[in-house]
Order: sequence, then C-alpha cells, then structure tokens
Amino acid sequence: MKSKILKTIVLILISTGLRAQNIVGEVEYRYKIFYDKIYSSLPHLTPQERDRIQLSWGNPEGYSTRMKLQFWPEKSLYTFGAPYEVRSYSWQVEDYFIENNLEEQTYLKYMDQMGKTYIVRDSLNAPKWRVMNEIRDILGHMCMKAVSEDTLKGQKITAWFASDIPVPVGPEEQFGLPGLILAYDINDGMLIVEAEKITFGEPGEIITLPKKLKGREVSGTEYQDLVKDFIQTSIESKQAWMWEIRY
Repeated sequence: MKSKILKTIVLILISTGLRAQNIVGEVEYRYKIFYDKIYSSLPHLTPQERDRIQLSWGNPEGYSTRMKLQFWPEKSLYTFGAPYEVRSYSWQVEDYFIENNLEEQTYLKYMDQMGKTYIVRDSLNAPKWRVMNEIRDILGHMCMKAVSEDTLKGQKITAWFASDIPVPVGPEEQFGLPGLILAYDINDGMLIVEAEKITFGEPGEIITLPKKLKGREVSGTEYQDLVKDFIQTSIESKQAWMWEIRY
C-alpha cells in the first residue's frame, strides 16, 4: 500500500513539474476558411449570388493564413504569424491583435473590422463550453473535445484542448477551457484553425503593439451591438457579412 501511495505522489510531482515547465510558449496555427461552404449555407443570398461566389471563391483547399499565439501563466498574445502570409481577408487584416490578461481577467482587441479600426477593452467572459467524451492527438498532445455556440453569428464551435498545457487560452477569440486550445472549427469545417507547431520556453520575439493605438475605442458590449447591427443590415440587403467581420 505504501509503495502504491509513493508511486502516486512521484507521478503527481513529475506531472506538476512538467506542467510548470510547459507553461510558457508559442503556438503557430494555420487559419483556413472555406468560402464555398459558408456561402452555400446563407439562406438570404440569391441563387445567382451563390453561383457567382462559388465560381470566384470556390476552392476545395480553402484560403489560409498563418497565426501565432504566445502564452504565459498570466496572459496570452495573438496576432499574425511569420512569415507574414495572407490568402484571405487581404483588404481588412492590417491590424488584428488580441491580448488576454488572465490575472486581471480583462482583454484588449485591436482590429480592422467593418471598415474601421476598433480598440475593444472589457472583462473576460468565457464561452459556455461542454466537454465531450472524445479525444484526439494533436502534435503529440492528447486533446479533449469541447463544444460551444456563438448565437450572434450563428456558429457551432468545436474545440480541442490539451490539459497537459494548463493555460486557459487559444487562437482567435476562443478561451476558457482547462488547457491550451490547439484546434477548433466552426460549423463543421467552414473554418478550421489548427496548431502546426508548439515551442515551449520564452518566445524569442514578443508580440508588441504601438504605444499609441489609433482607432475607435468601445466596450465589448458596444462592439457586439455593432456586429449585430452590421450582420442584420447585411442580411436585409442580401449581402454576406463575413467580408467585413472576421469569421
């Protein structure tokens, strides 16, 4: 009995030590969007508009961008990856940055959306996740499945998080799970974001923003209201809102 208890304590100590070592690092993601799937799902578009989009933007391999996440126990930083590569959103991605402050439970988003640059600051409010009984290996990390929903954009979100990397952050606006989110998709593959590389240890070049941010400052609630109005206006005019809002 004593031997079993000792082995258990040793395993816990080893696990805790590994978790502490892996708490700082950087993840490179591939952000891939499939316009043909998105447009075929929009009921307010005319058949002619759907056909035009399929002809112009149909691509079975999708359109991709590299993204980068840096994480510490107290915060995370997220922006475009290097080398800088944009194959979608080419007219609206000059600025896209997210900082989550886990100690103060606040966030900062600096981004070009809806034809303007916005500075959004507010308290962190994690999505309502449901952890499922499914696992998947991503880059050697056993990840668990979790699902959520974005009612504003009408999106079903499926995420995969690594509990052996105990930081509650992830790519884009996904966070709040008991482990680093290494992959997620929206609406069964209309958008796929997946880690391609993880490097543990202090990043060589920390993501930074200009000291003076230029743009319209709004709260999280104000920004959500702007997005809601923009989507509704786009639907009424039979246009696709994701050209101006990050999907």
